[in-house]
Formats: sequence, C-alpha cells, structure tokens
Amino acid sequence: MRPLMFVVAAAALLTSPAYAQEDHATHQPAAAAEAPAPTHETCRAVMGRQMDGKAVHDHGREKTGAMTWPNGKPLTAAEMERMHKVCAAKLQQTKAPRVK
Repeated sequence: MRPLMFVVAAAALLTSPAYAQEDHATHQPAAAAEAPAPTHETCRAVMGRQMDGKAVHDHGREKTGAMTWPNGKPLTAAEMERMHKVCAAKLQQTKAPRVK
C-alpha cells in the first residue's frame, strides 16, 4: 500500500506544473485604471461619527416631551457629498508607516 501511495503522490507532483497557467491575462479581467468610488458603508467606517446625524437645538422636546429628531437631523445632500469627497481623499492618501 505504501508504494502505491508513493507512486500516486509522485505522479501528482510531477503533473501539477503541466496544469499551471502561465498567462493570467486570458482569464483575469484587466484592472480598472481608476479605483471605484467608495460605498456609503466604507465612508461611514472611514469617517466615523462625522457622518452621523447632527444634534439639533430642540425646543419642541421641552414642550411636548418627545424628541423631534431622535437620531439627529440627517445631513443634507451637499454635506453628504462633501463627506464622500473627504472619504475618497482619505482612501487615496498613502501614509508612511510610523517609526518609533
């Protein structure tokens, strides 16, 4: 049984280079010239709490007891666009590793 296992293992090792593909261009798509735009979730991970809703000065809560904006007032479209631009810039930026 041992010699048979040895022969099978040797045959597998000798034939494996024949199955290897030398040119990856035939089965790998070309990389895009520009990196894709980051998703909203990626930007939320990079920007942190800056993309959360804004706290508002809420006098309605004093009168009724109920919060007008319980999760904060959502960012406007212009503010969100600015945050996404800052996020894309942060992702493009390459930092040198810290040396202590």
